[in-house]
Amino acid sequence: MQLSEKAASPDQPCGPSAAFAPTATDLQVAGEVGRAMGKLFRAAFRAKAQDDASGGYFHAMPLLVALREAGPLRANELADRVFSDPSTISRQVAGLVDRGYVDRQPDPDDGRASRLVLSAAGQELLDDRLAARERQLAQMLTGWSVADRHRLADLLSRFADDFSAHVSTQPFRPEPPREPS
Repeated sequence: MQLSEKAASPDQPCGPSAAFAPTATDLQVAGEVGRAMGKLFRAAFRAKAQDDASGGYFHAMPLLVALREAGPLRANELADRVFSDPSTISRQVAGLVDRGYVDRQPDPDDGRASRLVLSAAGQELLDDRLAARERQLAQMLTGWSVADRHRLADLLSRFADDFSAHVSTQPFRPEPPREPS
């Protein structure tokens, strides 16, 4: 089952500001996607809890990836980049600095502030964890054809881009519950 294709024409706006009237099929497929996302998120939360309980670094991965991709960042910039609260980032960064995975460098624009940078040990940890993740995903997908694996990667990447763009431009909130009749 596919979502209805809606071709944009000059008189039909598209994008987040466009009026959208979902069809029954759109809503059915969206429900299927939502249930699959819920299942995936629950499994990811379980994996994170298991990793945390064993002293792992699951929670640190988004921070390390952001520092590798963006270079030196102030803590508030890092919090913005990973969509987190600055107080949460502060605690996480302190642990990463203590373990030698992140270094603090003086901010050249403001001598009172510092910038966070991925250390060599942090880069090594990140490389090791990403390689482990790739091995685990490869193992999970061994029963899939190569074509299906590529299709999953393409569609998941497309969905992640669209989801990220959507939540960046408008709040992601469900509609309020209906009053009982």
